[in-house]
Amino acid sequence: MAVQDRLYTAQDLENMPDDGKVYELHNGVLIEVAGSKYRQTRLAAWIVYLLTAFVEEHELGGAVTGADGTFVLNRYNTRFPDAAYITQQTALDQDEDSFMRGAPDLAVEVVSPSNPPQDMQQRAGEYLAAGAKLVWIVDPEARTVDVYRPDGSRTVVSGDGALDGGDVLPGLRLPLAMVFKPV
Repeated sequence: MAVQDRLYTAQDLENMPDDGKVYELHNGVLIEVAGSKYRQTRLAAWIVYLLTAFVEEHELGGAVTGADGTFVLNRYNTRFPDAAYITQQTALDQDEDSFMRGAPDLAVEVVSPSNPPQDMQQRAGEYLAAGAKLVWIVDPEARTVDVYRPDGSRTVVSGDGALDGGDVLPGLRLPLAMVFKPV
């Protein structure tokens, strides 16, 4: 286990030379993040596609990002969700040559076998505390999606259920059969 000599900030992370590794910050600690397995990355790419198709079809503007988009949640915490959407207004507030500031409006995390449920709940809470309006935790094994909202509510969508975009992506309705089509 490596010992870290100081707390790192999001600015420190952004200014680090590229060493070929991927890092997130958690409470100022640099954490090297492993790549995703085939199932998870394929599902995340599919969700990016579904979100992008909806945003384009409805001319919503904003931006859909994939698993390598770093969001600065606060000075000592960064995350890169597997998929995310930021509204046009949020996109206007971004510097295209920097990490994205603040949480995405919709953050999507695809559960890997190494992700304990409490870690995923913590991630959802971090996104919401930083201003996310909707968080989806997608579990390909259970074929469920936990939906978290800023009011503290959590809904588990399963079976014949469907995801909706709420206030973030009004009109979006994704049946789980469509979401889990590639797995």
